Amino acid sequence: MSRDFAPAFDAAHRAALEHGKPIVYVCPPAAWALAPLLQRLPTTEGTSPSTLALAPDEADVVETAGAFRGAPALHPVHALTGLARTERLLKRSSVSTLVAAPLDALRLVSRSALKLDSLRHVVVIRPESMPATGQRRDLDSLLSDAGTAQRVIVTADDGSISDFLERHARRAPVVVHSRLPERPLGTARYALVDRSARVRAVRVALDILNPQSTLLWDPEPNRDWEELAASTDIRRVGSDDGRPVELAIAAELPSAEVFADLLQAAEHVLALARPGQLPYLQALANPLKPLRLPTDVDRVRARAVATRAALREQLQGGGFAEELLAIEPLLEEYDPALLAAAALAQHADQPETEREVEAWTRLFVSVGRKDGARAADLLGAVIHAAGLRRHEVGRIEVKETFTLVDVRSETASQAIKGLTGETIKGRRVMARPDRG
Repeated sequence: MSRDFAPAFDAAHRAALEHGKPIVYVCPPAAWALAPLLQRLPTTEGTSPSTLALAPDEADVVETAGAFRGAPALHPVHALTGLARTERLLKRSSVSTLVAAPLDALRLVSRSALKLDSLRHVVVIRPESMPATGQRRDLDSLLSDAGTAQRVIVTADDGSISDFLERHARRAPVVVHSRLPERPLGTARYALVDRSARVRAVRVALDILNPQSTLLWDPEPNRDWEELAASTDIRRVGSDDGRPVELAIAAELPSAEVFADLLQAAEHVLALARPGQLPYLQALANPLKPLRLPTDVDRVRARAVATRAALREQLQGGGFAEELLAIEPLLEEYDPALLAAAALAQHADQPETEREVEAWTRLFVSVGRKDGARAADLLGAVIHAAGLRRHEVGRIEVKETFTLVDVRSETASQAIKGLTGETIKGRRVMARPDRG
């Protein structure tokens, strides 16, 4: 499988581009599909900016700016994600192509930072995704005030915006990169992924689906798949050898032609997309089933579940008298939930290596429940009579006739010496290392 889906620009299209006439470009709502158009878009020296690209939302603004950066003649390119910084750049005349949402562009116009009458091109990205109220009004206002600037309309479905085209690109020639099919072409799965996380998403998807062989389609030439390809049977489109493939992955939103070829090449297809591209995918595939990939939030939640399970197990074991004695004064000052959270945080902050090298010795103490002894009594004796500090004393288990006390190994001799002969609940006790 190896195909180049570059659209054909005929004489009418080339003439429109050269003479600044309106033109309509039909393609998937993906940055990679814009490249053939942007490479043919002429520029004008001496104006800043000469090109204004209008996109539906911030995600589209960032992705569209990335596509424009692939056309050196349109540099420098700036994505408007902050009004103050953009205004400073425009006043310094350091922007050739500005990519913005319609409302943000209007704000720049109102501040006199953006001069619409000096534009050479206005590129409108997916006007069908802009609501009829709000954004569409902002878009109409900008295009009406843009004077003689060439209108370039980029859409996934020109049939759905006929009224808009009649107002702003009447009788404009249409370049077709890829049209939506009349009906879905087949079944597929999809995962919603940010463009910056595609390699990681493919790795996780392979772990979940575990295919025997994978065919990967990626129109981004600079993405690094070498590490992934070295660890699994994964082939790139254009380098496959015709062997049967279990799973085909589209690392970017595919066009209808690409999707049809992936369906033919593999038993199953997985497409990675952004949320705004989902309607296009739904037109390509039915049924279209989600593949939910774990996020950072899911990993945090999983750790929280594991922590709660460990705490439940520890609580069921009981024996926390000495710990309760230690925190008793704090219960009057702080909410118990906050105390528990602080204890967990202290445990998490302790270096793993430190917890691993701690050595403890278990002591046998000859006093138990039948003598009326409690864990608090033993803790007090170890601290006061033996002179140990609280963090040097561990678990205290009060049995019927004796008690087991864990102390740091380096303090064991001191604890035995201090406890032996001490009176607890009226009984003189003896302490020694526990023999099990």
